[in-house]
Amino acid sequence: MKYKCLIVDDEAPAHLVLQAHIGRTEQLEIIGDVYDGQEALEFLRNNQVDVLFLDIEMPRLTGLELLECMPYSPSVILTTAYSNFGFEAYQNGVVDYLLKPISYPRFLKAINKIIDRPLPRKEADFYPEIEVKHEGILRTIQTQNILYIEAVGNYIRLYLATEKPLLITQTMKYILSVLPPPYFIRIHKSYIVKRETITEFKKTEVLLSNGTVLPVGRKYSVLLE
Repeated sequence: MKYKCLIVDDEAPAHLVLQAHIGRTEQLEIIGDVYDGQEALEFLRNNQVDVLFLDIEMPRLTGLELLECMPYSPSVILTTAYSNFGFEAYQNGVVDYLLKPISYPRFLKAINKIIDRPLPRKEADFYPEIEVKHEGILRTIQTQNILYIEAVGNYIRLYLATEKPLLITQTMKYILSVLPPPYFIRIHKSYIVKRETITEFKKTEVLLSNGTVLPVGRKYSVLLE
């Protein structure tokens, strides 16, 4: 099984270097090349990506801005000409960052960090079950039963169709990694919703089928257009 790679960079020479490195690596395959963050968002909405090679400095939407509004969480390797971005990148959950020009040995070192750990949960043709920790106990939740999710300080609140909301100790990053991407979408830094519950969308808010109105963050509104 090969890891599906997306290259996001506004410079053609960077694409050529990464294409060559990926072509030399048996475990990898390229499924997309895009040249700005907006294109990357659209691609991620419609495709399952395992490894994202992401440039930091791009027009319209920077790499770091894209990290904040991705619909799910692939393994991310930043590519940059600026070494001072490294700390901030790791704070955003990036696996590694590569300084341009990128040598193949350094590229391979970054890829091995991904290969040595399990792949993120794949898109499925059904709503999978997930495990969450509620009041110190692990519970199994059917994701089909989730209406939306709210970040509450260091906790997450799940709003469910069949029972009262659950306050759980996992993070938004964890929840994004286990939810099936086609069915859930992040609309705000504090909210994830099930797509089919959205009945109306405005630039700054969505109306859900149960009557709930939630805010839409500026960076996330493009995902709903």
